[in-house]
Amino acid sequence: MVVHAHPDDEVFRTGGIMAKYAAAGHRVIAVYATRGECGEMHDPDLSAEDALPRLGEIREREVRRACAVFGVHELHFLGYRDSGMRDSDDNKRPDAFCNVPVDEAGARLAAVMRETRPQVVVTYDEFGEKGYEHPDHVMVNRVTVAAFNSLLGEPGSPEKLYYGGRSREGFRQQVEGLRTLGLSIPWLKGDFNFDEFGVPDSEITAHIDIRNVAHLKKQALAAHRTQIPPDFYYFAVPDEAFTEFMGVEHFERIYPAPQPGEQEDDLFEGISDSAAAA
Repeated sequence: MVVHAHPDDEVFRTGGIMAKYAAAGHRVIAVYATRGECGEMHDPDLSAEDALPRLGEIREREVRRACAVFGVHELHFLGYRDSGMRDSDDNKRPDAFCNVPVDEAGARLAAVMRETRPQVVVTYDEFGEKGYEHPDHVMVNRVTVAAFNSLLGEPGSPEKLYYGGRSREGFRQQVEGLRTLGLSIPWLKGDFNFDEFGVPDSEITAHIDIRNVAHLKKQALAAHRTQIPPDFYYFAVPDEAFTEFMGVEHFERIYPAPQPGEQEDDLFEGISDSAAAA
């Protein structure tokens, strides 16, 4: 089970594992706290005036198409409202996801976990991904941890909890690799500090090889037409280079706590019946 804040979030950190484990015969479940009502509008075939009031509905359709690319079996929506970007007026709405009591949202997610019985749960770190820190991503971490902990000891409860992570070293290599192709990441400015973004490899406990399915990330991202402009840099990267520079996804195991220096190349390592659910 992957737990995300908004449609399109699934592609960047977990698209590879979703496709990898679905192709291997595992049952893959995606859960979204919101439908991304505060998102952007890049779809050239839609009028912003007409589409923005029903953006959540549109984004749900987009994410269902994207998840079909990855082979996801089930999608669940917790039904909360997008909180908008950090420090925006949308943060102040009482119905925004970031303002919901953690226990309430945690109970709602725990009910989904009881129904679907995943063995492995993946979500964001406590910063909502260090360097990004969207309020909904931070809240998803709190809610997922609360739900996971509330089920410990129950029959059929999840066995492992991971945080998805952006490897600092891996990201630096990705940026340098793209530069060799004359490509760059638009939001990466000249004064960008790699040491303040993502997490060091010393904190990452699982490096998952997704090279066989990496190209599907581009295809899935293209389904998010409202959020991803046609000239997004992913689409300019040739498949071979995309696989080389973005062919690993990184995770930090939170439960059970890893031993010092422990490394995994499979999120199901240590689970006896690993074919039951992801």
